Amino acid sequence: MNQDDMPIGDIEDPKSAVESTEKTMDSRTSSTKFGSGGGAKGDLVWSGMNLKLMDKKNKGNVKLDILKDVWGKAEVGKTTAIMGASGAGKTSLFQVLTGRLPTQGDLVQEGEIFLGGVRVDPRDREHRKLFGYVAQEDALHETSTPREALRFSAKLRLPRTTSDEEIEALVTKKLRALGLEDAADTIIGGGFKKGISGGQKKRVCIGVELIASPTIIFLDEPTSGLDSYAAAQVMQLLDDVAKEGNIVLFTIHQPSSKVFNSFDNLILLNKGQVMHQGAVDNIGADYKAAGFPMPENYNPADWVIDVSEMNDIDDLKKTTFFASEPKDHKIIPVKGEKLEVPDSKHVSAFTELKYLLSREFRDIKRNPLMTVINVTITSILAAIFGIMFWDVGRKDRAEFVVVQAILGSLVNIMISTLFGQSNSAITIFARDRPLFLREYSTDHYTIVPYFLSKLGSEMFNAFAAVFAQALVVYWMMGFTMGFGNFLAITYAMSLVSTAVCVMLGAFFANPENATALFTLVVVPQLYFSGVFISIDLLPDLVQWAQYVCSLTYTSRLALAYELQNCEPGLAAQNCEDTLARNNVNIDDIWWYWLALLGLFTAFRLVAMIVLRSKANY
Repeated sequence: MNQDDMPIGDIEDPKSAVESTEKTMDSRTSSTKFGSGGGAKGDLVWSGMNLKLMDKKNKGNVKLDILKDVWGKAEVGKTTAIMGASGAGKTSLFQVLTGRLPTQGDLVQEGEIFLGGVRVDPRDREHRKLFGYVAQEDALHETSTPREALRFSAKLRLPRTTSDEEIEALVTKKLRALGLEDAADTIIGGGFKKGISGGQKKRVCIGVELIASPTIIFLDEPTSGLDSYAAAQVMQLLDDVAKEGNIVLFTIHQPSSKVFNSFDNLILLNKGQVMHQGAVDNIGADYKAAGFPMPENYNPADWVIDVSEMNDIDDLKKTTFFASEPKDHKIIPVKGEKLEVPDSKHVSAFTELKYLLSREFRDIKRNPLMTVINVTITSILAAIFGIMFWDVGRKDRAEFVVVQAILGSLVNIMISTLFGQSNSAITIFARDRPLFLREYSTDHYTIVPYFLSKLGSEMFNAFAAVFAQALVVYWMMGFTMGFGNFLAITYAMSLVSTAVCVMLGAFFANPENATALFTLVVVPQLYFSGVFISIDLLPDLVQWAQYVCSLTYTSRLALAYELQNCEPGLAAQNCEDTLARNNVNIDDIWWYWLALLGLFTAFRLVAMIVLRSKANY
């Protein structure tokens, strides 16, 4: 492996560094298998949990009780599963406990959550430092390796005083504990390239959270999409994590009997209420006492769900199910007592940007396909335009038809740039959006460094495409403006169009929705910019739209640079007439550049604000 391929934070001899710093890391975290840093200080307890959907039309009235008087406990050193049929409320309870309930004005949340007898607010970013959260979807950086993924998380989440050698030792230790040593330096993979297995990806997701030594591990459907062997491996890993003195709480759907029997405790919800909770070892006796003995050779996970689904809830409430919250379960917090949160000084924004940029450009290097496709398609379209408008810039402009052809060539190139760079931007942003939401919510980095790093990779990809385009069409068409001017205009067009795509991608998680709206946003530019119809002929009501169209300014810049120095005589007259008809003022060139800069900045700021609001649960 050469120096350019070396992962982020690599040192010259990782093996020797691991050996020399293993003892140091044990003293800084713990000598346990996962180095959890002491484990949880007490059980996670929730009491009187209610979640109500209010009626918008009839204010004050409850439209739906999503959760009703829910109570429960996740114990230190044990794994606790939340189960329930579809609509039982397990996802809602999990979102409340993890602080990831979407912010909506018509949702009212009640109840208290305690950790070790101290009140905790999972929506507080400081309190979240105690939590590790593994989503159902494996939101991982596809071109990274498991080692790089854990190192990246460690670099940005551990105290800034942690040295590279210490981080390397910790990462190696985690990989060993996760059973990922053999796959440590294999690409994680995804849609573009095959990588590690699904079970290994899930263990990487867990490892990325364990690297920050949380005391509570939340997992949403940790065995989803895994085969029985991989699911059993993941459950064994979670059991090991719990036995280190941590709290492990997860939702799960239709587990196998083997997976079900690996839980310590079960919380079963039915229509937003706690139907049953207790030790899995006692499930047979508990259900028998309630009048529902488990048949032989029956998956207990299926049986508990079948009982809740096949029986009326009012009948079930006449049994030992749906027990009320015990009085001794409710906790009276000590006045003035605060939650103990690790005081870790986060790395600087510059360091965040450094590692984010390094990952972005490593992604381009390892997965150049998107860039190659974009450059290839752009070059082919440029060659087609070059043939259509061959040598048009060198022809006699005394003929008005030649000036019209120059206008057509420039406008077509701008439109091609506008649409061509947008498709690539929407695809890449949609792919990376889940990764950002996971990393931002777990305090990997702040919003500004992330956007700057994405901008860096987008600028590189856009420049590669427009530079290839300029090399093809500039000399084929014979433009008289400087090559630098032509390149700068098309580059500005591509950057503003990608800014629009990023803004739409921030609003919509589904790339198809963003693409559909992009068409609605961009197509009107063809008309409001004045390139096909004079602005003066548009209704007064919509003439203002020209000022928010990037095509307005790029087409005017291109025309200004190309037609401002035509030969004296009839050629100069034709050029001046064309500039006037298209509302181009040579003296306003710098204003056009400033307008493009303003649009670019505005779209990026809106995207940043929207995406940040989406990540703040």
